[in-house]
Amino acid sequence: MTSLFPHPLYAEDQPFARSILYLHVMRASAMSFSFFSLFQFPASIIAARYRNSPIDYAIILSRTLRSAGRGLVLGTAAGAIMTWGRMRGREEIEWKDRSWRILENHGEVKTDWVTLGAAGTGAAGALIAARSGRVPITVGSAMLGGAGVGMGTGVLYMIASFASGRKPA
Repeated sequence: MTSLFPHPLYAEDQPFARSILYLHVMRASAMSFSFFSLFQFPASIIAARYRNSPIDYAIILSRTLRSAGRGLVLGTAAGAIMTWGRMRGREEIEWKDRSWRILENHGEVKTDWVTLGAAGTGAAGALIAARSGRVPITVGSAMLGGAGVGMGTGVLYMIASFASGRKPA
């Protein structure tokens, strides 16, 4: 959570600039990868209907949770690699300026909090579903996938905020 870091008045005084930038890009990338993995759910239902086969929602949900978990992990790794690649060789003031602007953007800070809450809620919901036997998946995979589903809903939050004509602050 980048909003947990101190935010000074001037960009030159921004501590932990590299950590802030890495966390921000990793969160945004994980959110995007998780969001795109959620399209497996409707695609699986449409494919089952097209083949005229019975739809087992528990199996489709477990596959979607696995896919969302993979999206979360791959997105996080991709975010770290993208930040390293983009900021390689940059001056310290550039790191500080970008980090400072992230913390100054109230929409990004709000998105951080909404996404974290949604990831926690998704992980808890998937944990309950897996422990009760409603979804045939291991508890660890369910929690990771549930966190991925929650992270993916952060994209929907951003779309809804911008579509309403107001900033997500």
